[in-house]
Amino acid sequence: MKVGDEIACIILAGGQGERMASTGQHKACFSIVGRPAIVRAIETYKAAGLRRFMVVVGQMAEQVIATVSAAHPEVSFVFQAEPFGTGHATAVATEALAAQGNCTAVMVTMGDKIIRPKVVRNLLERFCGGNSDVVLTTLPKESGPASGRVITDGDGSVLGIVEKADIDDARRRRSSLMLAGRKRSPVQLEKGCDLINPSLYLFRFDRLREALSQLRSDNAQGELYLTDTIGVLSSRGRVEIMRVEDPTDLMAFNTPAELLAIEDVVGQREKPPRVRLAGKKTLTGRVLKPAGRWAAVTAAGGAKWLAELRRTYGKDQGLLVERQKAIKRLIKAFVRRFGADRPMILCRAPGRVNMMGRHVDHRGGHVNVMAFSREVLLAAAIRQDDAVHLENLDPKRFPTRQFRISDLLRDYSWSDWIDFVDSKAVKLVLDTTHADWSNYARASLLRLQHECRDVRLRGMDCLVSGNIPVGAGLSSSSALVVAFAEAAVALNGLNVAARDFINLCGEGEWFAGSRRGNAEHAAIRTGRTGHISRIGFFPFRMEGEVRFPTDLRVVIAYSGSMSAGSGRIRDVFDQRVACYDLAELFLQRHWPPAASIEHLRDLTPDRLKVPPGEIYHAVMQLPVRPTRRKLRKMFGPADQDRLEQIFTTHPDQGPYDLRGVTLFGLGEIIRSEQFADVLRKGDMLRIRRFLQTSHNGERRMSFAPDGASRRFVVRTDDATLERLAAERVPLTDQCGRYACSTDDVDLLVDLADATEGVIGSQLAGPGLGGCMMILVRADALGRLMRRLRKCFYRPRGLSFDAFVCTPVSGAGLLGV
Repeated sequence: MKVGDEIACIILAGGQGERMASTGQHKACFSIVGRPAIVRAIETYKAAGLRRFMVVVGQMAEQVIATVSAAHPEVSFVFQAEPFGTGHATAVATEALAAQGNCTAVMVTMGDKIIRPKVVRNLLERFCGGNSDVVLTTLPKESGPASGRVITDGDGSVLGIVEKADIDDARRRRSSLMLAGRKRSPVQLEKGCDLINPSLYLFRFDRLREALSQLRSDNAQGELYLTDTIGVLSSRGRVEIMRVEDPTDLMAFNTPAELLAIEDVVGQREKPPRVRLAGKKTLTGRVLKPAGRWAAVTAAGGAKWLAELRRTYGKDQGLLVERQKAIKRLIKAFVRRFGADRPMILCRAPGRVNMMGRHVDHRGGHVNVMAFSREVLLAAAIRQDDAVHLENLDPKRFPTRQFRISDLLRDYSWSDWIDFVDSKAVKLVLDTTHADWSNYARASLLRLQHECRDVRLRGMDCLVSGNIPVGAGLSSSSALVVAFAEAAVALNGLNVAARDFINLCGEGEWFAGSRRGNAEHAAIRTGRTGHISRIGFFPFRMEGEVRFPTDLRVVIAYSGSMSAGSGRIRDVFDQRVACYDLAELFLQRHWPPAASIEHLRDLTPDRLKVPPGEIYHAVMQLPVRPTRRKLRKMFGPADQDRLEQIFTTHPDQGPYDLRGVTLFGLGEIIRSEQFADVLRKGDMLRIRRFLQTSHNGERRMSFAPDGASRRFVVRTDDATLERLAAERVPLTDQCGRYACSTDDVDLLVDLADATEGVIGSQLAGPGLGGCMMILVRADALGRLMRRLRKCFYRPRGLSFDAFVCTPVSGAGLLGV
């Protein structure tokens, strides 16, 4: 079944809402951050794909009809003459829909609901993908003290819903209530309930009409309850639960105080933009000049231009010459394409390499990152419309593209960026433009436009070049996002604080399917020549810089196989993240010190104030490589929805290595937290140990100097963990098992580590191909390069692909 006209939406708005203490305004018409509640609700349902609406009115019907029709004139209305309850109101609406015909399913809810679009989309997808008679949303019991109780049996099957008023009435009368053919006391009902009913349902239309015909009014309020249909259907059909864990995702109000609380939540979601227009401020001639003038300035190579290059790239003469040539080539091509008189700006965004802190930023860990000398260069000129025209100096790999900023945003609710990037419209674009480089321009510009809702951004004509290896784990895509954002901010006269710019770039890249956070964009934007940046997460924060030792060099070497963020490789990455999620959830339920943790970083000895041995004992409680089937049995009913959310992030790839991944994450979190201070002290022996241990957590193979290889094994059985605990082995020396390296990367690491003068080496980027990183003394650089060429590249018939990284300035505009 597809979402469309065959799935209707019934909104019950017949009652006035007496507890709102207003005789002149209907509850559903109260304003929430400037828009009536029922108008907001219908916008949400439309954003999820619904198109057919029937609103039940009764008291103050004229006001409800006028309010809804002003915003949604296509909505139909039906009048409930007598207030006989929610079941009666729903029956009135279903008969009206039956008369219209062509209705196979119906979502039923109330006019005071404030629901996030993702909840409605999940409900529709769950219903359309199954064969239930009704899918019932639920919230945790503690979120709704006065709401109807969803009663389940021992295996989690729904028996029915009992209204709180009926439980209270039975308690006063010291009587029982009948449910599923059995009498149950109020105490039994409350004990058998950990979920409440937030009144959002999706029914098969014919089964709903049949259940409504069997309702009776023998209850505490003398009404026909819509909730009684759940008991009817559970006895004769299939009722499915969809748990909503966050109560702010599905809210309603009955009192002024509850309305104010909802205003706070919605106000936070729709808080004023982080971007302010810069008023009449315009770009100066230092950064915006005709393309012909740029060509003359760069050709002359005057003192000011050379000073700008040194400020940006440092003092390496070879790098300065190479970058000058690349910039001149880009400007010359821009002149040919757009003319010498066209005013343009020059933006640049470097790649980044992570010295320490892989796979832990999303667990609250640190990263230690360096912006380096490979970069994206962008020449951009403003347009009068909102079209974005993209050309690349390598058109075979990056074909010419064009799009309009407004195309995707025009018909979509702008209330929530996450809901937008998860929408079917965006998924359709990504399916048809899979891995296309233009998506990174869309990411920047759509996120900025989404934030700047009161102004239409103008488009750009762009010419791009770059030399960051693609698919190598060196942030080539994030550099594109930052470069396009820099250009859009400058040409549109926007005023964006540095922290907000970084957050917007990180959120923008969600459009292209990446949810890795902001670390890459922070390194690219804030890099400082000759330094490494230390960045923390949850909350995101820049924690200073450490000068990179002048007698060291960083070498990036390509393994011969490309890393990728899609398909099977992405599934592996997502499965590793799921191991973290599952381990955290398991320890929260089974190890008391972890009950209140928010992130894996909260499990370190320093934060828990326990010796390392206690952490090893905690890891011993994790199941050994459990399957999905085993995990479902190990967790209780309350955690099943969370489990399914985790499982839906990736296809089933077999057992989950909870112990290995958790040990890697805990060790890497501590290593990345200490790395900057150890580097500042010049303790190269400890840096070497950190790098070796970190890479061992990724290893597949180990190679001897004579070329002999053996599989690298990390043991996480109880006896090994008990020994580590007894010997008080620091977690910094524990590699764990994340296992995202490849045989070729492991061979490169072992070749490098066996070279005199190398401090250490490790995987660079997420892994499963791509590059590795080597920290080497400057006087050993030639020796290292010869060894790599002779022992790795030449025997495999690969072209030599290793280069030195110089720490450079972060992204920005060039100017003189």
